[in-house]
Amino acid sequence: MAITKVKPSGPDGIQRPNSSGITVIIIGLGYAGAVAAIECHRKGHKVIVFEQASEIKALGDVIGITGNAAGIISKWGNGKVHAQLEPILCDYERMNLYTHKGEYLTGHTMLGYSAGSGYAANRGDLQVIFYKHMLDLGIDVRLGHPISDLFEDENQAGVVVNGERIAADCVLACNGVHSNSRSFIIGRSDKPTATGYAVFRAWFDGSEARKDPKLAWAFEGDRDKMETYIGRDVHCIVGTGRRAKDIVWTCTHKDTWDIAESWSYPGKISDVLKVLDGWDQRIIDLVKWTPESQLVDYKLVWRDPLPGWTSRHGRMILLGDSAHPFLPTSGQGAGQAVEDAGTIAICLELAGKSRVQLALKTCEKMRYARATLAQKIGIETRDAWHNFDVEQFKKDKRSIEMPRPDWLFGHDPQEYAYEEFETAANAVLTGGPYMPRNVPPPGESHRTGDFTGKKIKAWVDYDKNRKEDVPLRAKL
Repeated sequence: MAITKVKPSGPDGIQRPNSSGITVIIIGLGYAGAVAAIECHRKGHKVIVFEQASEIKALGDVIGITGNAAGIISKWGNGKVHAQLEPILCDYERMNLYTHKGEYLTGHTMLGYSAGSGYAANRGDLQVIFYKHMLDLGIDVRLGHPISDLFEDENQAGVVVNGERIAADCVLACNGVHSNSRSFIIGRSDKPTATGYAVFRAWFDGSEARKDPKLAWAFEGDRDKMETYIGRDVHCIVGTGRRAKDIVWTCTHKDTWDIAESWSYPGKISDVLKVLDGWDQRIIDLVKWTPESQLVDYKLVWRDPLPGWTSRHGRMILLGDSAHPFLPTSGQGAGQAVEDAGTIAICLELAGKSRVQLALKTCEKMRYARATLAQKIGIETRDAWHNFDVEQFKKDKRSIEMPRPDWLFGHDPQEYAYEEFETAANAVLTGGPYMPRNVPPPGESHRTGDFTGKKIKAWVDYDKNRKEDVPLRAKL
């Protein structure tokens, strides 16, 4: 059964603005929301974004948009956005793992994460660049607009903002793990569950700290450093950012606070030092340099995988953390949110205005198994670190590595969406089985390190230009 009604623009293509006749409301301006807005605009849909924050600020620590997702962003503005990102990216060569006492265990490359094959950077800086690009495109972004209610029927879906009902063809709920959209869309209350852990997070200017000879280890060479220390119920990731200009670190630890109180607290250096009592002195020295104003204690919460992401009438869908919250140890939270966003824009393009519900359900069909499996990796990695087994490590050093499987890092979600849409849509229409091809085949391990590196096209172009000693941004 043929589904597609339009000439597809293809993975690298764009449609004329507002040419699809589809109006999309997006709730939330995190990574899922920002990318969904830009990709929907690129595929010809009219976009309205509602964000409850009154401004977009450059705040936060490091976030990694891995290669499977960074390829989507690298195309924006014919490479202009990539050129803006390149100077702020972290350039990690390896991740080295140590015991909490500083004894070296193993290490692996950062292919898929680092500059050249991914976008690792300060999350606030990335967000500001994405936001400015949305404004350049003329996307309707409404800051300081909290959603008080949602509504939908067979013909439309919408939001209530400041007492006004605003309708569209569909609503994409991208407002995160604390999303109040989840209960409306899934039809029941769904509160987050405490994981029992929280993470201290910090990012600060390292210009003064690098003068301290005790921190010389963190500033060796001109590439960024990432070191991971693992102990019982605690792990720390410490290193540098912005090409060794800044210091960034996180420390995941046991937490007993009631998550109903808050999900993020101002952190205290004294609390960090208590958690790290007896740990390698190098980490202690680095933590002591941290301005307390740059430290937060972020509560890690969890929601079990949902049975589905779409609403009763099929005109609303959860994307990103709203649908599948990730632990930091997955390394894929932002990547899977971006994959969601790129996929929904293509599904709407191919289904057309008369089949918006089919588009949302097909997106879920293509994305559900992949995102759920990627979620699992975060739990497995955290448990491997927090319950470090020396004997198991002797048998298999990869048991404590961050997995870098090709099925995850080497995937092109846009190409897959165009290739797979009709098969997945037919499964939705007929109720028949669907076997996704974006997960490992049955019987194969999902925790592998077989990704060998795939350069983002914009990076290939950038390298060529650097050989000519002409920055990419100067040629655009």
